[in-house]
Amino acid sequence: MGDIQKRSLMTAKTAFLATAGVGLLCILVRQRARILSRIRNFRDPLAKKQVTVIETPDECQRVLATLKSHCHDYKVLGFDCEWVTVGGKRRPVALLQLSSQKGLCALFRLCNLQQIPKDLRDLLEDDKVIKVGVGTQEDAHKLAYDYGVGVASTLDLRYLAALVNQKPEGLAKMAKSLLDVHLDKHWRLSCSDWEAKVLNEKQLQYAANDALVAVKIFEKLAMQLDPKPFWNLNKINFSDVQERLQPFYDIRFKEGLLNNLTHTDRRNVTMSAGKKAKQKQMQTRSISTRSRALYDNCNLQAPDGELLCTIDSKKAQWYVDQNLGDQVGNNPLTVRLNFEPSGRAVGDVGRYYQTPKENRCVVCGRIDPLSRKNVVPREYRKHFPVVMKSHTSHDVLLLCPQCHQLSNIYDLKMRMKLAEQCNAPFTKEETAVKYIELPELKQVKSAARALLQSQNEIPVERRKKILGILLHHYQKEKLTDELIKEAANIDTTRSNETYCQHGEKVVLLYQTQFGGLCELEKLWRQHFLTTMKPKFLPELWNVNHNANRLEIRAQEGRIDKEDLIVAGLDKILVAESVAKS
Repeated sequence: MGDIQKRSLMTAKTAFLATAGVGLLCILVRQRARILSRIRNFRDPLAKKQVTVIETPDECQRVLATLKSHCHDYKVLGFDCEWVTVGGKRRPVALLQLSSQKGLCALFRLCNLQQIPKDLRDLLEDDKVIKVGVGTQEDAHKLAYDYGVGVASTLDLRYLAALVNQKPEGLAKMAKSLLDVHLDKHWRLSCSDWEAKVLNEKQLQYAANDALVAVKIFEKLAMQLDPKPFWNLNKINFSDVQERLQPFYDIRFKEGLLNNLTHTDRRNVTMSAGKKAKQKQMQTRSISTRSRALYDNCNLQAPDGELLCTIDSKKAQWYVDQNLGDQVGNNPLTVRLNFEPSGRAVGDVGRYYQTPKENRCVVCGRIDPLSRKNVVPREYRKHFPVVMKSHTSHDVLLLCPQCHQLSNIYDLKMRMKLAEQCNAPFTKEETAVKYIELPELKQVKSAARALLQSQNEIPVERRKKILGILLHHYQKEKLTDELIKEAANIDTTRSNETYCQHGEKVVLLYQTQFGGLCELEKLWRQHFLTTMKPKFLPELWNVNHNANRLEIRAQEGRIDKEDLIVAGLDKILVAESVAKS
């Protein structure tokens, strides 16, 4: 290469570097405010904190205008509540803390406001603004109980921590590990008088820090959820983050719920002997995985050789062992019945049962481990009529533990909607308890057992008190041994007249008022499609599958009129079925 060519090459390189340097400088100048902000926040996330105490409706209106403007850019608010407990009983929430990502910490003294102003209510009920913290759903429940306001889109930060493989801990521990911020959580401060005429400086800082730190933790974890190169200073894609977090809105956090939601560390552990240890995968609580494939895809044929359906190997062998069929093929295992079945494969419904199924997660495609998922939960299906309980394999799908856990969380929200629609609570509230234990009778039983088991060891004063309990209950002046034995075996419960079983009541109302049980099935199937967006569903899987199957049976005269009515199928179809039968 000649000197002229070398000089030209050097000139080109110099020009390129100069252009790149100018471009980088332009980026730094244009983004200087954001860079400086990030540097400041890295050093001290609470540096830009602005604490404002609100005690009147006018103050509330002014601060809310600023908070709402901050939410246009970053739809997240730190959320926390404080209250006073007197004599073991909680008083109404005294202080509500909301903090924006820009550092505005608004402390609403609800004990002075006496109610939730309309603008504040609108912000709390805005489901597009995420309210973040630790134990947010519990705080939201207290606000709903005390002031009749619904707080929408609450998110417990422990869910987000688990999603990005961080340890889900309390607010103070996450603040220390993620932000290097120390929060003063001394019980004398957290249990101080939040209804005091004037809050002192320590109380104000405590309340403001809890709300602002929650936003900063969210910001840091969300960046890990949607990582970007270090040179990309643009804001996170908020719509993508919201879509991934939506399943966890308004759900109480439970330890162990997300044990297997994130992928386990794939690194091998080297043993002292130099051999690689087998990796131990995290197991999801309450979700057992299958040790063998669900679908064996063995063929079951009618006597003339027509394919009826695919079945598992155990079922195929059962037909052979019972002399109900003969094995006519090995690959795949094929059994031909020696009797005419009650029905043949008809239409797409029949072709669904004829089509081989894959042993993989229908959502993400993972091969192993897998577990069965009942798309229509058993708590509802068990109350269906027999004709709708049979052939339910359509609604049994395979999911990996991560997708199964996520689907269970989505299902919880659907159950809540059904509970509200049908006035059928599924939590352990009074109406969901079949038997109520009576404290008075429990005390009588306990007193009688104490006398029978160790009456000679009981101090005199204590023995007098125990005898008084029994004498008062039986309205007697003297107790006999028989009466004490009767009290020791007394039934301390009574039937709850307001009891209702959630699944049973939902099924009853759907079959009588809400369009039939096929509508309930369709609701759950569509819910699964909408929330999980499965990419690997079996061919011909259909939200109307059971309705189509029952229509075929009605046309063949193989279904009762009552079952069609319960299913909610067309009245004309019912009439045709009755005429044929």
